Amino acid sequence: MSTELEPLVLIADDDPTTRLLAEEVLKGSGFRVCLAADGREALEKFRQAPADAVLLDGQMPVMDGFEACRALRESEGKSLPIVMMTSTDDGERVQAAYAAGSSDFITKPVQWLTLPQRIRHCIEASRTTRALEANQVRVQTLLTAMPDALYLIDHRGMLLEHLNRREDVLPTISSAAPRSLEDVMPESAARTARERLREALRAGQARDFEFRASKGNRVLEARLVPETDQQVIMIVRDVTQRHESEQQIRRLAYFDPVTELPNRQLFVRELRRAMRNTKRSNSSAAVLYIDLDRFKRINDTLGHSVGDALLRSVARRLEACLRPMDFIAVQHDPIDELDEDSSTSRHPRQLARLGGDEFVVLLHELDVREKAGLIATRVRKALAEPFTYQNRQFVVTPSIGIATYPEDGQDVETLLRRADTAMYQAKSAGRNAVRFYEKTMDASALDRLELEEELRAAVEAGTLQLHYQPKIRMASGEITGVEALLRWQHPTRGWISPGQFIPLAEETGLIVPLGQWVIEQSCKQLSEWQRAGFDIGMAINVSVEQVSRTDVADIVLKAIWEHGVRPQGLELEITESILMQDAEKVQSMFKRLKESGIQLSMDDFGTGYSSLSYLQRYPLDALKIDRSFVLDLHESSDSAAICSAIIAMAGRLGLRVIAEGIELEEQRDFLASVGCDEGQGFLFARPLPAEECEQLLRDGVPNGRSTSTVAAQATQAS
Repeated sequence: MSTELEPLVLIADDDPTTRLLAEEVLKGSGFRVCLAADGREALEKFRQAPADAVLLDGQMPVMDGFEACRALRESEGKSLPIVMMTSTDDGERVQAAYAAGSSDFITKPVQWLTLPQRIRHCIEASRTTRALEANQVRVQTLLTAMPDALYLIDHRGMLLEHLNRREDVLPTISSAAPRSLEDVMPESAARTARERLREALRAGQARDFEFRASKGNRVLEARLVPETDQQVIMIVRDVTQRHESEQQIRRLAYFDPVTELPNRQLFVRELRRAMRNTKRSNSSAAVLYIDLDRFKRINDTLGHSVGDALLRSVARRLEACLRPMDFIAVQHDPIDELDEDSSTSRHPRQLARLGGDEFVVLLHELDVREKAGLIATRVRKALAEPFTYQNRQFVVTPSIGIATYPEDGQDVETLLRRADTAMYQAKSAGRNAVRFYEKTMDASALDRLELEEELRAAVEAGTLQLHYQPKIRMASGEITGVEALLRWQHPTRGWISPGQFIPLAEETGLIVPLGQWVIEQSCKQLSEWQRAGFDIGMAINVSVEQVSRTDVADIVLKAIWEHGVRPQGLELEITESILMQDAEKVQSMFKRLKESGIQLSMDDFGTGYSSLSYLQRYPLDALKIDRSFVLDLHESSDSAAICSAIIAMAGRLGLRVIAEGIELEEQRDFLASVGCDEGQGFLFARPLPAEECEQLLRDGVPNGRSTSTVAAQATQAS
């Protein structure tokens, strides 16, 4: 096409007069003109200089206008304006002109005054047509590039046209054969679509809905936008990925990633919903608060990967032991919305992990108190079976607290707090127990909180004390050493049992500074006794928390150096849980201690895992038989056999054996007869303050059955 401002018109006519008149008229109206005498010349001229419009006479020699018109249409398409001139306006001629591809026609004699307007109109119409065609191409390109499928739908729900032919979203349709909504989507989705269609046409506003595709696990979103009062455009988009992302976010927000159980946030919503339902139905609800006893020790000793695996196993076992009628929680369908205002839920979510080693169970619309007790018993039995992980067996016991609604609390926070309070009472009762909430427990919980704060203050003020319990050589009755034991005399409560404040110190982390203080004070006291001439040893207990959080070897060696203690007189009592920690770290700690001459003994041997591999792997000097075996060895053949076996095995391994908890002469005599090296217990002496213990070192132990050579040595030294 010409790029000049003035349009170029190609005139082809075998009549020179007609060519001349047409040229003068068109030039006078601002057109540029190119002339040809026949159709073939016109085609050649057009190839040399494409015109904006062509004026052809129908009857010409060589090639007539009809043939030239057809040739131009084949090469230039429909957009080129071509005007045919005919001698008559009969229908046959007009039809032939249009059949050849003519845009318009005029009859001779030509109305020269109107010719420029007709030509200009044809050019402008052509330009408009080309612009529309280009725009249509752009629009279709955009529609095709869109990830959505677009349909034109009438008020009856008939699909009139598939605007962009996206077959990967929904099936395509032919505009020549309209199809119904049921032909391209599931029946239930089509019903919803018809409802939204009526709403959209009635309101004149867009309506949305989601549905699942007939094939594949895809989620589609449909949006119906009114085009007229009888038609809408339906935009269908695949939102599967968005839904999966939303579901993942929902899972992270409402489900525990370790156990895949509901978390606290979702459980609170379910508990609040259950309270509303219970209030309407005038029934009851209950919360079981489950805490795994001593789970922290497994995490600290074996690592969080083992702890997480155990938590998953516990969760699956809880699910299995709670029947569907007990409202077991399952994860909801991704399409299911978590509507807090809804009075019902598609899936119950009444088993949850609150965090750490704490689980909760929600029961409602039943005789909850009796049922809760039965379910708690079922939970205890289910968890009593050992768990196996990486060839290790674990026994996990639960402490369970139960609170009922509305008796024990009228709101979520109160009910959970009181179930938690009852759980702590179960722990205080010795763990692996069940307790229903009672009003008196609030005072106990408050008392426990106060005790924690008072213990913290006592540690900071250094008001706790060390008492010392003698260890006796079973063969001679002489005192070989003492064990440093922590004691707390409260200013108003009096003496508080170590069984009460030591676990509290472990839970709160106070055991770390407290343990360091015990090491320093024990070394200081041993130094004083060594200078006084007492050739005895000092045993100090070391906790798991100390080993995991501090450099125990550094603390001990520093205390020895500061107080001038002979390291051979110091013995650290460790538990198996310490040996189960990072082997490299423990080996390094033991190596430094042993190189300094410090003794190492395994405390509470026979309980826990009692892996014999530890006796080979670590440089131990002694084993301490747990008091639980000593307690009834004079009456129980099993306990006696266990003690005998431990002593015999230790002898073969070159380890000393110390029995603790000796209270009766029969126990002392049996242990001495089977070769136990040392013993301690109330039969010989209770834990004593330093001054009283020193006097006992001088006088000897009455039930030791021998005169104390230690006392004689001390007398000579003084």
